[in-house]
Amino acid sequence: MIVRQVTGIMATLRIQIEGAEDHVITIDQDEMILGRAADNAITIDDPAASSRHCAILRQGNRYTLRDLNSTNGSYLNGAQITEVPLAPGDVLTVGSVRMLLEGDDIQTGSTPAPETGPQDTIRTGPIRSTPPEFGVRKNRTGMWVAVGIIIALGLAGLITWFVRGVMG
Repeated sequence: MIVRQVTGIMATLRIQIEGAEDHVITIDQDEMILGRAADNAITIDDPAASSRHCAILRQGNRYTLRDLNSTNGSYLNGAQITEVPLAPGDVLTVGSVRMLLEGDDIQTGSTPAPETGPQDTIRTGPIRSTPPEFGVRKNRTGMWVAVGIIIALGLAGLITWFVRGVMG
């Protein structure tokens, strides 16, 4: 995890990882990318996190959370989001990593639309106490077995048709 500290009063993220000490990161940039990639402002060491998972956007003292088309989704206060304004006390969840937004200088209310990017600011999905299981891929073995059987039957039919044509 990369931790950046800056003097002055700004919003912070208290990163809570089970079994580890909390880390406090100052939101010191207008756009902070969170994800597994090492070049992100905040690196999240969790297999459920996408390489570029989500972004925290700052305009003055207003903050917005935007999902960056992550595989497993970004969750705010238990609800899956695409883009939403942030308020003090909000809990962002990426995989098994929880981040608490803190700061007395955070303005809440309507956030001006960003100059670029999606304009969807609606929270989506049901409110949950915990996010769904992350990083677990669906077992698709049955589908591939069925595809293999269909291909084998097709080849057997072609071979039978060919042999009958040559012999008959």
